[in-house]
Amino acid sequence: MSQEDTESHLISTRQCILDEASKLIAQKGVKNTSLADISKEVGISKGTLYYYYSTKSDIVYDIADIHLKQITEELLSWIDNIEHNIASEEILRVVFEKISTAETRGKLHLYLISDAVTSNEPLKQRFREKYKEWRITLENGLRKVLKTRTADYGVLSYIILAALDGFTIQWMLGVEEIPIDGIANLLSKVD
Repeated sequence: MSQEDTESHLISTRQCILDEASKLIAQKGVKNTSLADISKEVGISKGTLYYYYSTKSDIVYDIADIHLKQITEELLSWIDNIEHNIASEEILRVVFEKISTAETRGKLHLYLISDAVTSNEPLKQRFREKYKEWRITLENGLRKVLKTRTADYGVLSYIILAALDGFTIQWMLGVEEIPIDGIANLLSKVD
């Protein structure tokens, strides 16, 4: 096997481990997912898993990085794709729906946050950094979307970020239908 094939196999196996571990964590939570569960799901021995990841925390960190990167990319994409002729309420509605109703990612997000706030200080620090980045990204996006308003974009970015987490929780619980259209309409009118 050439070095290029070996590297490709390593990357492929690592990605398979992360994909299966993400699914397990979304189903069972961080604490209830073991390395044995992951190796069984991937179809490799526990020893082989240790070759790629020596601890469950290493897997969780890589999953968190991928998860946080996906959300960041969605927010940045939202800002980059804003067209001047699209109503601000439509833009907000799409952001709320897209981020808060992704079932697997929503469960994974909640489990990772739970682990971060209850027992995993390094993960907590990663979330702190990403939440700050997301808030600033939202603030810049709001400046672009609501450019004719005199709203406090910083405060509004905190409200939207908190709303996204809240919507995710409510959607996952199936509490009731969230009036995303009405919320997006209300926020787009803020002066």
